[in-house]
Amino acid sequence: MDNLETLNALLDMTKEAEELASDVLESERLRSLVVEIRQKAKSEHDRFKRDLRPIETRYQLCMIGILEECNFGRVSWLNVMGLDARLGRIHEEIVRTVKEIKANRLIM
Repeated sequence: MDNLETLNALLDMTKEAEELASDVLESERLRSLVVEIRQKAKSEHDRFKRDLRPIETRYQLCMIGILEECNFGRVSWLNVMGLDARLGRIHEEIVRTVKEIKANRLIM
């Protein structure tokens, strides 16, 4: 899976999570989406650590941002204030990263 495919998958999950953020009845699906988003970003971040290139790309910074937004500390994810805002920031970051990747591909 290339970076663009990964971002599109994360974007789809984020959109679904944003829709569910206000629906208490769908909390289990929302929880699994948040966990899935975090795991995907973590696996990509771990892959960067193994890579020997020291330069951080927009894609890498996006994954770090997702991890930061999904870090709830010791608070239960259901009690996280502003979950919908966090998901919105993740969404915006992914969209910006997708646009940059597409623009860079056109240049090459």
